[in-house]
Amino acid sequence: MTSPPVWIAKLANELSLHLCAVDLLSPLGCHFYHNKALDQWEVTLFASRTHIVGGPLDGREKSSSFHVDLQGVHETFDEVLNFHWQPQSLGGEDDLGPHVAVEGTFDGRSVWVRILAESPERYEAGRHVHAYDYRVEDKW
Repeated sequence: MTSPPVWIAKLANELSLHLCAVDLLSPLGCHFYHNKALDQWEVTLFASRTHIVGGPLDGREKSSSFHVDLQGVHETFDEVLNFHWQPQSLGGEDDLGPHVAVEGTFDGRSVWVRILAESPERYEAGRHVHAYDYRVEDKW
């Protein structure tokens, strides 16, 4: 996986401060893409799923429970042009599902940030919980 530019890591770290965990928040993923035609960076943040190993729930995966401090997210940006909430998936082709989206500028760059309610299916679980030896293992 390609490492993000330093400024994207800074943005992701600042936004992560506004994800308020209800339980133990699993590792955060950050996907980014530069749309050269618009000179806009698309940045997607999500909490990974937790895979349970052993015990009666063996093989199940669980999403982290958290809420988003929207005011804090808003204040992270230099300028906010659009601020949206998509409360449900828009169908089978919608890989993002429910999310908060912000279009604006950060460190002088045009960005479109999405904070997803759940990790996209294409990403493996970022954490394993081993039920029999009470061990938590972060995979990424």
